[in-house]
Amino acid sequence: MRKLLLATTALIALSALPAKADVEIKNSLSGTGDNVVFDSLNGTTALGSFNGQHTGFAEFSCLAGCTTFVANSNGNDIQLGSFTDLNVRVLATDKTTQLATATDVFSVSGTGTAQAIVIANEIGGGTATFTFNLGTLTNAQSGFTLTAVNGETINSFRVVDSGGSITNFEHYRIDVAGPVSATPEVSTWAMMLLGFAGVGLLGMRRRAGSHPFRIVST
Repeated sequence: MRKLLLATTALIALSALPAKADVEIKNSLSGTGDNVVFDSLNGTTALGSFNGQHTGFAEFSCLAGCTTFVANSNGNDIQLGSFTDLNVRVLATDKTTQLATATDVFSVSGTGTAQAIVIANEIGGGTATFTFNLGTLTNAQSGFTLTAVNGETINSFRVVDSGGSITNFEHYRIDVAGPVSATPEVSTWAMMLLGFAGVGLLGMRRRAGSHPFRIVST
């Protein structure tokens, strides 16, 4: 009984710890995975299809500075431009189910100062936001690699430009991790186990207080 109570207490203490999502960035084009090629453009939303071992689509949604937003094919890559805020997420072949990624590789050029705002999937459920400075852009291409570490994944990311505009977003490549799905928080598991422990303790008390027979007075 004591061991059960100690284990339950440990689980409750663990549930109080914040879940952690980890994403790293490198100033280079690295990693393996699927290239994304141009598929279609509908207003301010472009689609690119995988050209590799997986099947699916990358969705590029222009959120700001979209007056002259463009998307087209550039060799074996999709190329987008003329925006200040672009959201990127990966979809399955049904174009609805969202896929998580382990790495996202891309390059940008333009003017102004850019940031990458990454939404990462936490192991215990939920998401966390990471912001990376991409620096001051020039007409030369600057390559970047976003990598989720410690077993976590990338949900989506945005490229946001301040004081200028992204003229080219290209060389986009991904490593698919799997569907984005909600999993129970550590605290949820702890509460469930605490409930099971309570039921078990109640049952043990009832058995300890019972008698194998009754004495009936006459």
